[in-house]
Amino acid sequence: MAAVDGYADLDNLKSLVARSTVDRLKSIIAGFAAECHTSISKYGKKNELIDRICDALASWKARSDLVSFQKARGIIYQVKNTGSFSGSTPMTFPSTSAGAAARPRYAAPYVPALPTARAALPTALPASSSAPAATTMRPAYRPKPSPFFTNEQTVSTIVECPESTGAQDRRQQTLNFTLTSDHIAKLRSTTETWQLRLYCTSSSFYGTGAAAYRFNNAPCPIEFPPTCEIRVNNTQLSASTKGLKKKPGTAPPPNLGKTVNLNAGASNRVELIYVNSQQNNNQTPTPPKKYFMTVLLVQYTDTDQLVERLKKGKYVSGDRIRDQRRLQQSSDDDDIVAGPSKISLKCPLSYVRIATPARSATCVHPSCFDAMSWFSVNEQTTTWNCPICEKLINQEDLIVDGYFDEILKATHEDTEDVMVEADGEWHTADNEYASPAWKLSHPAHPVAPPTPAPSAAPVGAPSRSPVSASIASGSGNGKEKSSVPPGPDVEVLVLDSDSDDDRQVKRQLLRHGAASSSSVGGSYPPDSQNNTVIDLTLSDDEDVPPPSRSTMPLIRKRSAVDDEPMHSGKRARTEDSTVRM
Repeated sequence: MAAVDGYADLDNLKSLVARSTVDRLKSIIAGFAAECHTSISKYGKKNELIDRICDALASWKARSDLVSFQKARGIIYQVKNTGSFSGSTPMTFPSTSAGAAARPRYAAPYVPALPTARAALPTALPASSSAPAATTMRPAYRPKPSPFFTNEQTVSTIVECPESTGAQDRRQQTLNFTLTSDHIAKLRSTTETWQLRLYCTSSSFYGTGAAAYRFNNAPCPIEFPPTCEIRVNNTQLSASTKGLKKKPGTAPPPNLGKTVNLNAGASNRVELIYVNSQQNNNQTPTPPKKYFMTVLLVQYTDTDQLVERLKKGKYVSGDRIRDQRRLQQSSDDDDIVAGPSKISLKCPLSYVRIATPARSATCVHPSCFDAMSWFSVNEQTTTWNCPICEKLINQEDLIVDGYFDEILKATHEDTEDVMVEADGEWHTADNEYASPAWKLSHPAHPVAPPTPAPSAAPVGAPSRSPVSASIASGSGNGKEKSSVPPGPDVEVLVLDSDSDDDRQVKRQLLRHGAASSSSVGGSYPPDSQNNTVIDLTLSDDEDVPPPSRSTMPLIRKRSAVDDEPMHSGKRARTEDSTVRM
């Protein structure tokens, strides 16, 4: 009878579960896991969550597991009344029949109690902290790993910052901590660099009470309020806490630096003043968040040390890189033929020549970036993305490319890019710098000097063309030897043969068409051909108009001498002049 009375409200419990929200359903499942040791998944649609909870209640009734059923009843009522599960002490009933008869039909909900130290989730308050006792027990805060900060040690408690509902809702939270002698000794060390850093995250990644089970103590990215001001011992801290918009984890933790009092036993005070400034009139308001901040003592590693560590431990030789690319090409589709690719020797982040070529071992592109520039950029804005392919880089996969390093050492510092062939050989566009195998297969050919262009002959001087050279062998007495007929656009020199007047040399340009060319026998072009005559005998001082074509014939009349046949070795003599053909 007792068992029947214990399970009588099963339908009522199912009705309460069906009317619960998704967040309350997840809180019920978290309570089941904590009190009843179940492993129900919290992910899925609302109907799936309801079915899982109802199936668990039915299974306890089927197995007559009254203890688990009573715990589940208390968890459901607690979530119904408070909105979340914060842990409780299970109710026990006497095993006697009298006790069973006196037991109420519906068990009262559990009374919330402070969380107890179990499952390694709570972190005890450090001895150096002066925070109130109410905030001494919280889940451990684990920041996301970073190559710059290692060996984190908790210095203060985790302080919760309430939600700010809008830009006018100004909030302020205070964190107090005291350094121990061990902390002070590390901060004053000259062999290692230790720093005090302020870490902050939001309720999206960290929670207390029932919300702590949602995150399972996962690493928390750094996220500060959108608009905030940090003061350490009444001194404003000038540090960038925004990062990239809507991308938590891209801002570095602020360094408290010289604002901290390093005297033993001295109290330090950190104030966070913030508002929720992400409200937009044109968009849906951003839901307010809680924030959690704490101070950690970390060992700092600068970019120079990270680059040196990368060179010593992650250098991959050029031969190994070539073998990996050949193996990749052999596994590719045979129908796809890889061609040459152009890679830049400048870093895509700093736009200067790369000094230490680095890339991820999982990236397939041959291009690299400068390791110093990459670490410097990520120290200010933590994204850890490849600047070439935009993929997220795991710091353990970062390597120094020996193949790219060989190219940098073999080329001049002014060389900006090279061509990389499909077989791994490389060369510049002008083949001035290339890999040894490329030079052997592509020997350099000497380039002949350019032939100088022939200079124009001065006015009045005989032409050095083949035609004029062949007919300029005679003396200047008017009896010249003619051997080659003039062709089109041939320059012909006419020398005055009258030795009595001793006239100056005339230069006449006769342009003959192909149809008007004739034999060497002293023939003349027809009178109808339009020829241009340039008279060089006139002086600039003489103000005599040039004769017209009607008064100055272009070509003299043929004489009887012209009709006589020319014999080899003889010269054709004209009455007034001799034309050298």
